[in-house]
Amino acid sequence: MGQIIFVVCRESIEALLVIGILYAWMNGRPGAQKGKIWLVAGILAGFGLAGLLTLTLIGVTDILGGAARDWFEIGMLTFASILIVQMVMWMRAHGRTMKKDLEQGLEKSTQSSNWWGVFFLAMIAVGREGSETVMFLYGSLLQLDSFASYVNFFVAAAIGLALAMILFFLLQIGGKYISWKWFFRVTETMLLFLGAALFLTAAGKLLGGPLAVTDLPAWMYSTVWDISGVLSDSSVFGGLLASLFAYRSQPIGWDLLMLGVYWVLVLLVLRWQLRGRESQAKRAASVVEAN
Repeated sequence: MGQIIFVVCRESIEALLVIGILYAWMNGRPGAQKGKIWLVAGILAGFGLAGLLTLTLIGVTDILGGAARDWFEIGMLTFASILIVQMVMWMRAHGRTMKKDLEQGLEKSTQSSNWWGVFFLAMIAVGREGSETVMFLYGSLLQLDSFASYVNFFVAAAIGLALAMILFFLLQIGGKYISWKWFFRVTETMLLFLGAALFLTAAGKLLGGPLAVTDLPAWMYSTVWDISGVLSDSSVFGGLLASLFAYRSQPIGWDLLMLGVYWVLVLLVLRWQLRGRESQAKRAASVVEAN
């Protein structure tokens, strides 16, 4: 439940930020009032896209069986983990200029009286965050097997959405005291840990399914340590840590190996991105000096 609340809250805030920029820009501008209708239509279309993806994933999962279903689930969980890393990289690269880029697009729409641009901006914003939410919560969706589980899922989603609205409001009125930069930096770090949890879940399904008949070294199945007496990952708080931070109270060698692979790859990719940005900054500085 904690994973659902966090993911819905984090992704909703990002969508609210984009929608807030679009609405604030149009508010009070001559000729831009008609665009609000297109803005609302785009938001609804974005929800429709996310809902369609949800139904598609559930439908495909129900149709597949046996090994095909195992591979599909492993693939989707791994893809969700990769998508989280890609989203963090995108936010680091475009977060600073997002407001400026959106306003430039709105300016063009206003001048040409073409509100399809507003519609697609809103649809992409809501649809993208909604689709990412569905992908990140794919593992939770697989566990919905009863009316009570569906109720718990949607209650958690509603709590996450409500928290997102509250936090968005607080960040808006407390901009002088609360930094958007640090808010996204903290949540980006939490997202990377969530990516680790999804990757570890996929790795566990791989070991228990397709690789079950493979003769792997014994140390991969051996428990490395056991702190379940202190905090079991089957407890409420331990389960929360497991779903958000890949916590394991009784990790086996395979778990530690997969976590090591994940974090090495993530750090290498983020380092590569940082070097790219530093190179771009140096080239821009050299051009300015030359002029």
